[in-house]
Amino acid sequence: MPELPDLVHVAKVLSDALVGRNVAGARTGDPTVLRMMVPGDFAPAVVGRAVRSIERRGHFIRFALGDDRILVVNAMLVGKYRLLAPEEAAREKDPVALGFALAFEDGRELRYVDDKRMGKVYVATPSDEARIPVYAALGVDVLSPAFDRARFAELARRRRDQVRPFLMDKTALASIGNAYADEILFEAKLHPKTFVRTLSADDRERLFVAIGTVLRTAIDEIARRNEPPEVKVRDFLAVRGRAGKPCPRCGTTIREVRVGDGDACFCPTCQPPTRSLFVDWSRVSEPDATASPEAPAPTPKVPAPGAAGGAARPRRRSRR
Repeated sequence: MPELPDLVHVAKVLSDALVGRNVAGARTGDPTVLRMMVPGDFAPAVVGRAVRSIERRGHFIRFALGDDRILVVNAMLVGKYRLLAPEEAAREKDPVALGFALAFEDGRELRYVDDKRMGKVYVATPSDEARIPVYAALGVDVLSPAFDRARFAELARRRRDQVRPFLMDKTALASIGNAYADEILFEAKLHPKTFVRTLSADDRERLFVAIGTVLRTAIDEIARRNEPPEVKVRDFLAVRGRAGKPCPRCGTTIREVRVGDGDACFCPTCQPPTRSLFVDWSRVSEPDATASPEAPAPTPKVPAPGAAGGAARPRRRSRR
């Protein structure tokens, strides 16, 4: 999904190109993603209005259209924004996964495409903004002045979960996704399964600093690349998507482990566990160095009962 650094770039590119321009035409493709919070259809609700602003709020992009209309987009897993020049807009047919398109007087088009139909596009008035699900419940923006050490410490004190789910809780921190949660924990040298309540003062300080360092470094790198809005730039990340490859810091093989509802990539040496885990990664054999680079990393073996790292518990059969 587009994450915060991606969306900072998307918002800037779209804002530079479209703010001040009038929407001359609009259409929808698959209506699954559309949420109309105003009467009528999509096109009449937005055509004829000037784009006043385009900004990121958490993991949402907010379009202000005229004085009485907003378009708020949560791109979710694979939603993408495409900004087409007039000749491209005239030549390219609408994709099957088109969510919506906005046409402008100079012939350019903005198309929102969502292959999974998981995104949400809300058309509302500013007075109804507080009723938009998730959007209205966002926590503190981690790039804002309001996100300081005192606020972070206050949020951390309330947590009884592991550190990775805490980072990804959008009602606490707006907004960190899978990729940058892994990068932040790597920078902070914290195992993804560490419980927030066990963090020392030094751990919390490293984590707070890592959030700002990792996100701003990524924002700068993505801006430097200056790819089109639909291109997701991730090849510079240290651990995310690199399971089975050497850690850029120490050379240890990067591993992938299930944490909550998602998979986390981490370095077992740079991010050692602070408690007994079911898999002792120091006892898992390294991948064959002669294997093809495309070959998948070996499946980790769970230690036998009594082995270091904790015993594996047998799975219980459900009773009906």
